Amino acid sequence: MHSKKVIRLLASTVAVAASALCAAVPQAQASELAAPAGVAEAASTAAAPDCQGTCVLGVRAATHPGFDRFVIDLGEGPIPQWTTTTQTTPLTCCGEEAGEQVVPITGKQYLKIKLSPATGFDFTTLKSVYTGPKYQNYNFKSLKGQGLTGATDPEAREFNIGLALGDHSSYRISKLTAPNRIVVDVNH
Repeated sequence: MHSKKVIRLLASTVAVAASALCAAVPQAQASELAAPAGVAEAASTAAAPDCQGTCVLGVRAATHPGFDRFVIDLGEGPIPQWTTTTQTTPLTCCGEEAGEQVVPITGKQYLKIKLSPATGFDFTTLKSVYTGPKYQNYNFKSLKGQGLTGATDPEAREFNIGLALGDHSSYRISKLTAPNRIVVDVNH
């Protein structure tokens, strides 16, 4: 009698384990079917834009205790070099001297950033990969806005953007990886 109880208990345990295994196997098979290794790699390789340098994908900003942060999100590859200039006159964009338009952001001082080699332009599809706004105002203590300060010129392989700054003591630019980005911290 005791051996029949042990056999039933063992049979119940095996049944529970088998049902758990049956439930797990279809999920594993479904994920393998959804993304075969060779197909996933080929699709991601084909989808990667060709910016003939580093792709500038977008921008974002946030305020923190003691500083405001502006981030330029980049694609894969080497992080481009940057140069900066400051000015007190409003930023302009996109045309010959007579056709330049004032970027609609206001600050007490402006920081122009030029990245090279970098573009927001895909040479394969001949389309923009930059998804950020042309300009945006912020209501932060030191960072008041951002705007593109150069036309998309694929041949130049430069990306130009400017920041409108309020009262601030200093700024610092650094590069970060995984994912690639350039960070501008503007002190309050």
